[in-house]
Amino acid sequence: MNKPLINIQNLSVGYESQKVLENVSVTIHPNDFIGVIGPNGGGKTTLIKSILGLLPAWQGTVEMHIDKSEIGYLPQFNPFDKQFPITVEQVVLSGLFGRKRLFKRYRERDKSHAECLMARAGVIDLKDKAVGELSGGQMQRTLLCRALINKPKLLILDEPSTFVDSKFEGELFEWLCELNSEIAILMVSHDIGTISSHIKTIACVNKTLHYHQSNKISAEQLLHYNCPIQIITHGEVPHQVLASHKH
Repeated sequence: MNKPLINIQNLSVGYESQKVLENVSVTIHPNDFIGVIGPNGGGKTTLIKSILGLLPAWQGTVEMHIDKSEIGYLPQFNPFDKQFPITVEQVVLSGLFGRKRLFKRYRERDKSHAECLMARAGVIDLKDKAVGELSGGQMQRTLLCRALINKPKLLILDEPSTFVDSKFEGELFEWLCELNSEIAILMVSHDIGTISSHIKTIACVNKTLHYHQSNKISAEQLLHYNCPIQIITHGEVPHQVLASHKH
């Protein structure tokens, strides 16, 4: 097996005096495609922040075998001020700041790569448009291009289908599967039914982490993992399977 990109061992971390993750261990290898599921407040975003180096470990370790500039990150919420005068193309190219000095001119091949990404994401016609004029879905596509411009070895996605219409959602997962032949992907999602046919393995996060080495997981396994999330299943009659409850 290839050398891991990131190795997390016995990690405990939180905010101020509140522990959010406890004794978490997981290893991310090249070409992994891990779906991270769990309830709201269970620690999924905290896990991402720990990987990105935004939260110091209370206990345990996060061993990085790649540079932080080799991680692409798509946040769940738009980090850009819509009043800031910046175009779609400039947002995408800003993902190169980790490897370039601020104010250094972009090379033609940088711009060419940005245009290829924008074309793939369906925003090439918007490249000169100010971000304040974009819809939520258009901004999400733009930020995905920004996360990919640096040709990362690991792509981290926090609820990537947020604000995205159903048509691009299908195109998005097709694109991610293509990318996975070259890079590892860690994707947080609340909807295991949608992502299960695309991911390779599943990490259930609810204060601790249970790693499931398959993209198929049952309600009984989720219960065993203490991972109370809604399960959406597929069949001839559209339906959802919810946790049992008392009347």
